[in-house]
Amino acid sequence: MKYLSKKITTVLTALGLFLSKIVFVHAQIKNPVTGELGADAEEAASGEIFVSYFVTLWNAFITIGAIAVLIMFLWGALEWITAGGEASKIEKARNRIMQSFLGLLILVSSFVIIGFVSQLFFGEEFSILNLTFTQVGGEE
Repeated sequence: MKYLSKKITTVLTALGLFLSKIVFVHAQIKNPVTGELGADAEEAASGEIFVSYFVTLWNAFITIGAIAVLIMFLWGALEWITAGGEASKIEKARNRIMQSFLGLLILVSSFVIIGFVSQLFFGEEFSILNLTFTQVGGEE
């Protein structure tokens, strides 16, 4: 028992010495992707930070959705080509193509709805999507 007590005392002493040598460092962590979140109180109060994050996130979802639509459409086309005239395989491929078309319709609809809502709430001077349209064949 005395031997066990001596071991525990030694381990606790070593642990105490180790922990006493720890230096606490307080550093500001800056994420290279997001930058300094909430660094500007005026932008945060006006909603500019929220809008910029919303648009960035929305653009990412649109990009991922567009890639998924393209992959699903190509997958359906390849299934149709390799169906060999089998009705069940053709129907499955047709359904996949229709679902990818529906996904494309949803992506375009979200684009239109977001554009309409941003114009409705923020007016002409502030476009949430930052879209610029050039006039084709008009006055110079």
